[in-house]
Amino acid sequence: MDLKRLENENEEQYLWRIGNAKDKGLIDIGWDEIADIMNREFRADESEYRTEASYRKPYQQAKRFADAGVFCNMTEDSYLRELRFLRQDVQKEKQKLFDERVALNKTLREQSRIDSMYDMVKRAIDDYKPIRFEYFPNNHGDSNNDLIIHLTDLHCGVNIKSPLNEFNAEILSGRLKKYLNEIRDICEIHYPESAYVILGGDMIQGLIHTNARIESKENVVLQIMTVSDLISNFVFELSKMFKGVEVHTTAGNHSRAVASKEEAAHGENFDLLIPYVCKKDLKNVENVVFIDNYLDSDIATFSVRGHMVYATHGDKDTAANVVYHMTQFARRTGLPLPDLCYLGHRHCNGLTTVDGVKVIESGCVDGSDTYAIEKRLLNSPEQTVTVVTKNHRIKALYDIQLD
Repeated sequence: MDLKRLENENEEQYLWRIGNAKDKGLIDIGWDEIADIMNREFRADESEYRTEASYRKPYQQAKRFADAGVFCNMTEDSYLRELRFLRQDVQKEKQKLFDERVALNKTLREQSRIDSMYDMVKRAIDDYKPIRFEYFPNNHGDSNNDLIIHLTDLHCGVNIKSPLNEFNAEILSGRLKKYLNEIRDICEIHYPESAYVILGGDMIQGLIHTNARIESKENVVLQIMTVSDLISNFVFELSKMFKGVEVHTTAGNHSRAVASKEEAAHGENFDLLIPYVCKKDLKNVENVVFIDNYLDSDIATFSVRGHMVYATHGDKDTAANVVYHMTQFARRTGLPLPDLCYLGHRHCNGLTTVDGVKVIESGCVDGSDTYAIEKRLLNSPEQTVTVVTKNHRIKALYDIQLD
């Protein structure tokens, strides 16, 4: 038998051919000699030479499978198909490992970001100096109505100075005081009993637009602390005007924790931190209560004088479709159907009736910023206050101008 290696014959094929020849008595050599032949044919460096066991044992194992008939019924097509299946399994395992590595890296990045944010919050607390907020309201009387006070789109942290508008933290404080004056005037007309405050989202400017991202992460923390301080004072002053103040929250788009909408995790929104801070500030004010959302972090639901109210920020809903969306949620969860729906986001007061449901939109507190001006969206700072009685979902709707 010719022991010369055949053209294109690999090491395993050559070993199988020689081993078979030995078993069939075609060659009379031992495994030590076979090892010498294999080493010379496939290894140029003697330091890489293998022992006879390195060739004998793999051959004997392969022969055991062959004698057991593992390969005898496998045609070339089925063999190739089996190889493809094996390769696919290997690819699946590699992809699973890759996905697990990506998920782990994402978790580590998020944890690092959270740890960094905690450190910045601590530094900001140490350095923060609260804005003085002094207000002296009149006493309230008894009546058969309540107020829904919509406080949305404050955009605390944006600094605007243009011929069209000027806005900063001090001006924000002043506009909130003017809002309180307007509410006090409404109280002198209607003598409401309770107030339902909707924190409608976008309480801070955040970092979702390019011009907003110029500000540092420390500034976002400062925005959270500043607006929480102002809203705490605002709600505290309301507590002096009403027998009870109930506060509800929706999350806006400006306040998400990352700029990219696609990368933002659901519920990861700085607006949700604000009532948490305010609740601590007002924990000793007995007639103020903060209500957690039942449906979702960005949907507030509550009842006023028997009328069901749904509130969202408005970036995921419009005046045309919010009634349909909230009705679907109500039917799935067993909540009452909506009588009133509140939206912000579009920076403009408005009232629409959709399928018999009143949709109230409230504007913003900051007014036209750089982004709005670039988009040719001019607006004035404005909010809404709704007077609700048992017989009237909207006894009166006040268009509150804050400039």
